Amino acid sequence: MTSPRAMNALETAIYSTVAYRDVFRFPVTVPEIHRYLHGVRCTPGDVLHALSGAPLARRLVTDGTHYALPGRAELFATRRARRELSRRQWPRARRYARFLASLPNVRMVAMTGSLAAGNFPPDGDVDFLLVTDAGTMWRTRALCRLIALMDARLGRGLFCPNTFLSMAALPLARRSLYDAQELCQMIPLYGPDVYEAVRAANAWTAEWLPNAAGAPGESLDSRPYATGLKRAGEWLLNGAAGRALEGFEARRKIHRFNETDRLKGAWTRSTAESHSLWDEMRLRIEAAWRARMDELAVD
Repeated sequence: MTSPRAMNALETAIYSTVAYRDVFRFPVTVPEIHRYLHGVRCTPGDVLHALSGAPLARRLVTDGTHYALPGRAELFATRRARRELSRRQWPRARRYARFLASLPNVRMVAMTGSLAAGNFPPDGDVDFLLVTDAGTMWRTRALCRLIALMDARLGRGLFCPNTFLSMAALPLARRSLYDAQELCQMIPLYGPDVYEAVRAANAWTAEWLPNAAGAPGESLDSRPYATGLKRAGEWLLNGAAGRALEGFEARRKIHRFNETDRLKGAWTRSTAESHSLWDEMRLRIEAAWRARMDELAVD
């Protein structure tokens, strides 16, 4: 009797992609596997052909549309339920995005996290990545965190602008599969030109996800509620008071991060434009993904 053939590079990459999404309880479609395929540049047809082959047929399950790891077929119903939850959250998310776009010195707003993936859980929140003008990131971050705290206490607690970049420091210092996924999966809602600049400054993501060029889905445009007020706020803050506020907040947060070691990286006054990303979540997610890949190695 002939022993089963080992998986080739493309098949292993497909399994890896499905395994990564399994961490989020998220079975994937063929277009999603192709876009977020780990490390292999190919066509959607190549992915579909590989999925029909014996090696992956033994290692994945499907409902005809989605693919999941063995023993995880219950996630097909979870995917359908979360898709509906995502659909219901989008009107609120668009309102949040327009509000964020109205803030002074905000040049890009992008949806990230579970809602961007269409995988919004019952206890989820609405995550955003913001890009600000140079020299304004820390005060913008402080304002957004204050608003998020108010929403948590007085509203539904879904408002979560949690990643901030400065136009002066668009390339991410940390380069990982997790960060590549976040950048390639984010949906630009305001500032399409800045979105393109962010992707160009982080072209290294193609090393991890070579098929994930451009934004996922159609471009959306969540314009500020009041561009006049936005410009007025920028004029008021574009002076000594605004610079002093930025310097104070940067020093305060950088000191706190250094004291607690909650963020990786050397935090000094010279790195004030660069806002590192939290490492705890990345480490947990990548560890869970590697554990699933280790199960493949002993199969």
